[in-house]
Amino acid sequence: MDINDFQGIESSFLDYKISLEAEKPKSWLKSVSAFANTKGGHILFGVTDRTHEAIGLDDAQKAGSKIAEIISARISPKVNYTINTFPGAKEGRLCLVLSIYPGPHYPYYYVHEHTRECYVRRGDRSEPATTLEVNALILKGINQTYDALPTSYKLDDISFTLLGASLKQETGESFNLLQDAVSLGLTTPNGEVTNAGLLLCDQGVLRHSRVVCTHWKGKEKGEIDGDALDDQEFFGTSLIMLLNNAEAFIRNNSKNPWTIRGMRREEKSDYPFKAVREVLVNALIHRDYQNIGAEVHVDMYDDRMEISSPGGMMNGSCIQDLDLKTVPSMRRNEIISDIFGRLHYMDRRGSGIRRIINSYTHYENKPSFYSNEYFFLVSLPNRGIASRIKHTTGKTQLTTGKTQLTTGKTQLTTGKTQLTTEKTQLTTEKTQLTTEKTQLTAEKTQLTAEKTQLEVLRADIRQKTEKIFRPVTVDKIIKLLSTYENKYSFNRQIVAKQFEISENAASRILKKAMDCGIVRKEKKGVYYFK
Repeated sequence: MDINDFQGIESSFLDYKISLEAEKPKSWLKSVSAFANTKGGHILFGVTDRTHEAIGLDDAQKAGSKIAEIISARISPKVNYTINTFPGAKEGRLCLVLSIYPGPHYPYYYVHEHTRECYVRRGDRSEPATTLEVNALILKGINQTYDALPTSYKLDDISFTLLGASLKQETGESFNLLQDAVSLGLTTPNGEVTNAGLLLCDQGVLRHSRVVCTHWKGKEKGEIDGDALDDQEFFGTSLIMLLNNAEAFIRNNSKNPWTIRGMRREEKSDYPFKAVREVLVNALIHRDYQNIGAEVHVDMYDDRMEISSPGGMMNGSCIQDLDLKTVPSMRRNEIISDIFGRLHYMDRRGSGIRRIINSYTHYENKPSFYSNEYFFLVSLPNRGIASRIKHTTGKTQLTTGKTQLTTGKTQLTTGKTQLTTEKTQLTTEKTQLTTEKTQLTAEKTQLTAEKTQLEVLRADIRQKTEKIFRPVTVDKIIKLLSTYENKYSFNRQIVAKQFEISENAASRILKKAMDCGIVRKEKKGVYYFK
């Protein structure tokens, strides 16, 4: 072993110490705690921090004994580690490598006098763990998950009607509450309802298990005034209903929603159903439910949809740094994951990411994934505007080869032409400066024209509807126009919500609006102002 053996190891698993600070050991004991609480790591003693030069220690054997003594006194519980030597750059001087292994008795604390501090690894730094991280480590240490913890609720306090009906439909077996509740992990043998039970019961007792959905104008939040086309917040119900509600919101706010034909879903849609289902299910079953102040968010934009959930990856990795083909399948909430697997909402083989990516096989724009220690985000491109991959045939390639030969000759002539063009460009640059000023004026004129067009459209709507609708309904139609203009689509569910009426009543209003010529129907369920 020598210093070169550590060159290929990421900095998040390595710390360097030029010497052993026996009098102030906290500087390296923080890393011992952090490595043990995360994925392990190495501390190299006798190696410079910046240049990673192995200068060695004065007395490596004595330093090794002191390291073991300090760890025994200052780290609790006892951590699993090894100490080895490797040669320094100077003959006769040795360096030490302290290798710390993770778990299994989490969390590991740095103990000094009356203080106990828990550390975790973030990048190349060892930092104090948050309260949520400490709680997660405690559960990990007792080999328990949050959804398995018992609560003060009893079976008489809640019901599982939707879960029972869903299991019956998917498995064909009847749900016997008294027998199956314990085997599924919804209650303990003592009759205490677990957190999983509260998340899956009809009443949705854990109100922080909510999904916030928003359809935004444009490509960013706040990009356009009055930028929310539709927004809904779902809570106070089972995770199964939260999943159904979120899917319905996405479908209703897609210009090209997925449709059902026979027993199959038509996938010529803005967002593929399989990918949407997979991302939503992962967001609900793998989110960190200990983070009470956070929720799952669905944000739809003109060009994409982003779904984010509280809690990063279980092993502390960042998914953007990993090979997506080999991402390990890890479950933060075992009971919920098992039940969603029984309902066939997810694949138990951990192939979800591959299915999400495969839904965009024929498109240049691909789904993207991002995570840190606090949240996980998936971005799905809108296939309605995404570019399809163009396949080049063998004949085209032959033609291209001939074209390239001709192009080579043309380039010689072009070289001469470019000399003349460069002179012309100098004149053009001056012209462009004038053009840019003209464009700024044109943009302002366009904004004014759009506002004028909306004013004309508002007046036209009032004129055409004053004898068809009541004044209060006309005002609501004008308000709907202010939000959707004549560029964004809407549907009867949105009309029902904004008008505070039933969907049947919304359908009648839309029919009258089309009859009087202020609304057009592009396809089933998709409407625009004319």
